[in-house]
Amino acid sequence: MKKSNMLMVLGIIVFLALVITTILPKETYKDSVKKFNSNEELKNYLKQRQVQNNFGYYSKGLGVREMALSEDSGSSPTYSKTNIQVEGVDEPDIVKNDGKYIYVLSGENLSIIQAYPGEDAEILSILNLDGIPNDIFINENKLVVFGQERYNYNDQVPLLEGTAEIVSPKMMLIREPWAYTQKSFIKIYNVEDKYNPKLERNIVYEGGYYDARMINNYVYVIVNQPISYRDDNVILPMIKDNERILEMPIDNIYYFDVYDDSYRLTTILSLDLNNLNDPEKKMFLTGYTQNIYVSEKNIYLTSQKQIPYYDYQKLIFEKTIIPLVDLPTQDNLRNNLNDPGKVQSIFEEYYNKLSENEKQNLMQKMNEKMNDAQEYIQKETQKTIIHKIEINNNINYKSRGEVPGIVLNQFSMDEYKDNFRIATTTGWGDNSLNHMYNLDENLNIIGKLEDLAHGEKIYSVRFMKDRAYLVTFKQTDPLFVIDLSNNEPRILGELKIPGYSDYLHPYDETHIIGIGKEAVESQQGNFALYQGVKLSLFDVSDVNNPIEISKYNIGDRGTDSEALHEHKAFLFDKDKNLLVLPISLHEVKERNNQPGFDPNAAYGELTYEGAYTFSLNLEEGFKLKGRLTHLNQDEINKLKEEKYYYQDYNSKIRRSLYINNNLYTVSGKYIKINNLDNLDEIKTIELPFNQESYPIVLY
Repeated sequence: MKKSNMLMVLGIIVFLALVITTILPKETYKDSVKKFNSNEELKNYLKQRQVQNNFGYYSKGLGVREMALSEDSGSSPTYSKTNIQVEGVDEPDIVKNDGKYIYVLSGENLSIIQAYPGEDAEILSILNLDGIPNDIFINENKLVVFGQERYNYNDQVPLLEGTAEIVSPKMMLIREPWAYTQKSFIKIYNVEDKYNPKLERNIVYEGGYYDARMINNYVYVIVNQPISYRDDNVILPMIKDNERILEMPIDNIYYFDVYDDSYRLTTILSLDLNNLNDPEKKMFLTGYTQNIYVSEKNIYLTSQKQIPYYDYQKLIFEKTIIPLVDLPTQDNLRNNLNDPGKVQSIFEEYYNKLSENEKQNLMQKMNEKMNDAQEYIQKETQKTIIHKIEINNNINYKSRGEVPGIVLNQFSMDEYKDNFRIATTTGWGDNSLNHMYNLDENLNIIGKLEDLAHGEKIYSVRFMKDRAYLVTFKQTDPLFVIDLSNNEPRILGELKIPGYSDYLHPYDETHIIGIGKEAVESQQGNFALYQGVKLSLFDVSDVNNPIEISKYNIGDRGTDSEALHEHKAFLFDKDKNLLVLPISLHEVKERNNQPGFDPNAAYGELTYEGAYTFSLNLEEGFKLKGRLTHLNQDEINKLKEEKYYYQDYNSKIRRSLYINNNLYTVSGKYIKINNLDNLDEIKTIELPFNQESYPIVLY
């Protein structure tokens, strides 16, 4: 075989291997969940996987988010709540309100504010959390704070000192005093006395907070905790409750006997805010949890499936090389797939026996076969594993399933009438495809709609009972209306318009709000250039012919909103005709129209930072009522005068809420109160922001 031809063959194989960037499982098990029975069994399991993984097992560190748990209590006037996905399932956020009091995080502090009436608003108390908080809940008089303990370079000691200690026959605690371990906390306060909150519980655990939900008085917390096998020892994470170590017995760790290149414990804690006994907890040996969906009955954990590299190579050979050779060579190759050197030798021997025409024909067919097999390979190697866990005060593992593709976010999933629906994307670039799967209560696929929008990817999804609304994008924004009333999903209608929507929100049963980016066709290629923020109102009453009945564009390329990637920053109230969004406005002051330069590719300069307030109804669409900012006059002047401006991130408006006719905008440093009708300022509250701030440069 000529060296150049052989290199071409191998190059095609290697190229195909690199193209599939997401690699998933060696095994495909639908077995029921298993438990470890001993320390030795767990150790052997991890040891075996370490051998399978060429670069060895290690535990990846996870960034920690922090949150505080509390819920909207209260009485008083009408007020807005956190924008959530599922009714009855509250989500944590940086600010909560109950119609009278606002609870807000700023720096390392949590402030309790008497918020209504606005003229009398004042801070009642400040909690220094001694860590880095992120989100909060409020539930009547219970406030629960999730956060990360601050790293201390002088403190390299884990929760439990020593080299090894057996606390119970089925519990192994192997510690390494020299190794720093990330620690996070859950603090539960009684805030009946708003002037003097009392800490009732302090749970500290090694690992990172992932997410949480609150249903009635139960808070369900998902944490990712490191677990590693090193020097013939298993190192398990610790959990302490009010300085008392909670046992993590080996026979309480569930696993699924599926390959992964980095195991960790995904631990679910169930906290009854009315009962301060030990929290119920279940631990699962999994890969990194990517997204969750939570209904009132179940938690769905998703993660990306892994496949050993040699299994991936086998798949390529079996689909693209073996079918093109004669039967004896096929058998010989299949019998030696575990020996790459032998495979190459067998193929060379076959290839060298061919005539020049036969060699050229083989090369052409190999190219065609690889192109044809790409979509199949992507669906086999890019998969999402789904774990269904029942929550009914207690925590019970129910079932496991898998679907082709990668999940975008929590809104790509939904539970309805005991079925689970999920939208995914396989591939990338010109080879990407999008899919909708319908699964039964045991997570078996009972219906599917595959291969939507070739060359595009999912940007947003919204499920509404028997309908799903799905947005993909490459050059235009196809809004698909999908019927889910039967097991097999089907497309009812499609709308193509410029731009795309990152987030879809119901206006009513027949209208959808979209927020995303405007886009224009590039002058230099077969793609589109996104521009400023775009608001759309879609009429889907005729499901076969959805239409955009109103739109509003904000700014030029570079304009952004936290609401594009964080739905909790989106404030909408249909009865009040109210829509409020945080906006970082960028505007192009002078476009470059020289030959060879696409003027639409220019990024604008930051000219405004604040919140846009709209009235929104079906008759008039979007109408801008006004803008609000937390910048002072000097900062505003700098925006107008300087091209490069260092802006303190903590002055960005991140959330908004209302109580009766008062609109409250929240940043890291201030709460500003304005009249909802005319936006006249009522009062400004300066928050106790004492965390070091790191300005960001904006262009």
